[in-house]
Amino acid sequence: MTEIVDISVQVSPSTVSWENESIPVIERVSSIDAGDGYNLSRLVFGSHTGTHVDAPLHFLGEGGAVDQLPLDALIGPALVVDAHAVAEEIDAELVERALPAGCERVVFSTRNSELWDESGFRSDFVCISPEAASLLVELGVRLVGIDYLSVGAPETHRELLSHGVVLLEGLDLRGVAAGHYRLVCLPLRIVGADGAPARAVLTAL
Repeated sequence: MTEIVDISVQVSPSTVSWENESIPVIERVSSIDAGDGYNLSRLVFGSHTGTHVDAPLHFLGEGGAVDQLPLDALIGPALVVDAHAVAEEIDAELVERALPAGCERVVFSTRNSELWDESGFRSDFVCISPEAASLLVELGVRLVGIDYLSVGAPETHRELLSHGVVLLEGLDLRGVAAGHYRLVCLPLRIVGADGAPARAVLTAL
């Protein structure tokens, strides 16, 4: 049987969130223990909670929503790049060195994954520079993933999203070796949303 590696973070009230976002709420509104015939929960959390996908609408006023993203960009061969040596930003030099020709999906594994052990949000995460984003566009990459809540500055987002690159953020890549995999990522089909939580997994090619 093919091993399936779940690279999604758990969603719970303790999930690390942006400083200006409320923590996820998971509230049991019907309970078998309370005499109801079933268990039912109410969920309240942002569109960029935990592992999630950014749609162009997130940073572009006329951009497409998450329900309009091409599914073939979210499923297929992906390269996991070891970027643990990076202190602050993934730059264009690293991208040029690490990506082979024809790479359509790249996921950067950084020191960020260790930040999931922290109790709160950390602003000193490794991100992708705008220059690296431009090179990713030039190389024809269709999906970029990273192991914390953001790929970087607004300029990085706009450069990628304006060229149709899907952003997969909030991954947990602890224990995942660099190399070639098959990625399967399916965000919730929320009409008109700027992003959506997703379940992302890797399997062998």
